[in-house]
Amino acid sequence: MSLMFIGLSIVSEPARPSLVINAAVASTVSTVLPGFLIGAMSVQVSAEMGVSEAVYGWGLGSFFGSAMLGSVLLGRLAQRIGPLNQMTLALTVSVLVQLALAAIARSFVAVISFLVVAGLANAANQTSVNLALAQAQLPRLGLAVSIKQSGLPTATLLAGFAVPGLALTVGWRWAYVGAALFALAALGLVRSAVGSPRVQDAGTTAAATAAATGAATAAAAPESSSQDLLAAAAVGACLAFSAGSLNAWGVGSGVDAGLGQGTAGLLLSVGAATGITLRLVGGWLSDTMRILPFKVAGFTAAVGSVGMAALAVRSPGLHVAALLVSFGAGWIWPVFTNYGVVRTNPLAAGAATGVTQMGVYVGVFVSPLVTGWLIEHSGYPTMWLVVAGVTLTGAALAIRTSNRF
Repeated sequence: MSLMFIGLSIVSEPARPSLVINAAVASTVSTVLPGFLIGAMSVQVSAEMGVSEAVYGWGLGSFFGSAMLGSVLLGRLAQRIGPLNQMTLALTVSVLVQLALAAIARSFVAVISFLVVAGLANAANQTSVNLALAQAQLPRLGLAVSIKQSGLPTATLLAGFAVPGLALTVGWRWAYVGAALFALAALGLVRSAVGSPRVQDAGTTAAATAAATGAATAAAAPESSSQDLLAAAAVGACLAFSAGSLNAWGVGSGVDAGLGQGTAGLLLSVGAATGITLRLVGGWLSDTMRILPFKVAGFTAAVGSVGMAALAVRSPGLHVAALLVSFGAGWIWPVFTNYGVVRTNPLAAGAATGVTQMGVYVGVFVSPLVTGWLIEHSGYPTMWLVVAGVTLTGAALAIRTSNRF
């Protein structure tokens, strides 16, 4: 029986990589965009709602806080119901909740409530996307993961453009209307790509092969130990703390340093574009590089921490250069950490990344709460120095953990 399934795996036509990867990127951008938009438009939303930076931090944290709480269970759910079903559900919820946020959120409590639901949709989507990539039998998994991970800075890029394009013209609510329409288009792409017979057959064959070789529980149990996955989650928590800070306060810090609101928003987009470019370069190299993925993540994050420390200086010119370094080096690590985890747990990528993504969500949940309080009580310079220190800690943990993935 096992030989039969192995034979089917060899002769069956592989999934078209471009379609699956495009669907993965579009889906990733769609469900994380609500959380990034609330950060990029902090100046406009907080002014309308009349809240301080510390209070606004709860709005930023609510999205990723709910994702943190749901990540592990939703990762296991993806293993049970399949990536297509879970991605469909997540994208549908994301469309509806963003339209509701734009139409009826008249208080900051209402904004937080909608972001909580959007965060759960994001957690459900991210784990199912990882599982879809692992099941699609792509020829270059590292490159595929890096392209998928470029969806996060792409969402930041779009959020940055939303400031001068929508928030400062027709109002910040229209940014969520546009994001809902984007998610609806992504849903159609997912249904055609991930729902194609090629991808479905690949996932079924992989699961059947595991069962036939005596690994009947592989679809629910990651190969990495719980201790290893929790160590990876700790790395993600520290490094996501800095990533969340860049997204949440990149625009506000730029305005405080002397940049205009529109310029600061565009700079956020340029920084995100830098992060996208370097993530793709890293993914292109990851399939063939001999250095362990987590070690590369640690080294690049250490370089990024230098840029974050430089953001403490209140100078418009230096702020521009420092933000580019922070995004370029400080945001490349997810390519290597996710690649390491997915590569080590090919049949249980949803469950494994459900654990490690929980750490990422912890970081981006805690980040705006802590950094918002620091800004209000000590200012941006102190906040950026703390962020740089946390990033260095995460870099050291990544290097120490590198031999496990």
